[in-house]
Amino acid sequence: MHLLFLTTLFLAQAQLHHGKAAPTPAPSPEVRITIVNATCVPAIALSTATSVTDAKVKRPTYTFFPQGTWTADEPLKSTNIDFIARTTNGMLLGEHKISFQPVSSQTLLITGDLSTIGPPDTLPAIGLPPVVEAKPWDPNLQFHSYPAATGTNDLCRYRVVNAMPSKLLILRSPAEGNKTAQQLALLAPGNSALFIKQSPNLHWEAVIDGQVYPLDMAQEEDRKNCLIPFFLRNGLPTFVRVFENP
Repeated sequence: MHLLFLTTLFLAQAQLHHGKAAPTPAPSPEVRITIVNATCVPAIALSTATSVTDAKVKRPTYTFFPQGTWTADEPLKSTNIDFIARTTNGMLLGEHKISFQPVSSQTLLITGDLSTIGPPDTLPAIGLPPVVEAKPWDPNLQFHSYPAATGTNDLCRYRVVNAMPSKLLILRSPAEGNKTAQQLALLAPGNSALFIKQSPNLHWEAVIDGQVYPLDMAQEEDRKNCLIPFFLRNGLPTFVRVFENP
């Protein structure tokens, strides 16, 4: 009888411990960041760190970061990141601190032409004379952060950005058959337009200074969202397609 009682008690305790759910561990606050260089200069150097002091003294994370390219690094463990941009020979261009959402994917777009004739936080506008000051402005450089969309129902979102100083970007669907061309967006320097629930395969046109630039999108089974910045390379308009990495 005593042995039967101990066996029953042991089984009851085992069932009690088995039924108690283990606490769910908190997710690591890692952030996946895709950095895109859409500046209008051939290349910059870029440092990333968890403090401005570290970023200023450490060797640049990207010593040669050409325009029109982007990163694909492992997730960062910190949500507060300092970005310091320099010329490739070490001259400071600008710095920016961003607090990202924990456990997220982000795209950081860097724009600017490094001119010193106007405010550094906005691209030179169209047809406006530069503001004259006693001393030059800081180099023209901007940092734009775009969170990645979540969920499979939110795919084929296309964000077009005008990162060209002093140039207007007209985005349109071309004329087809009896259909005339339809304007989709009119973007001043620094502005962007987000198109949601688009076709994975489409044909648009960008019009800049009267010149037409075809903008095609062709995605098969692996459909993604896309960032499309227009910038100047050797003074001429160009663009890149950067697909989202959620």
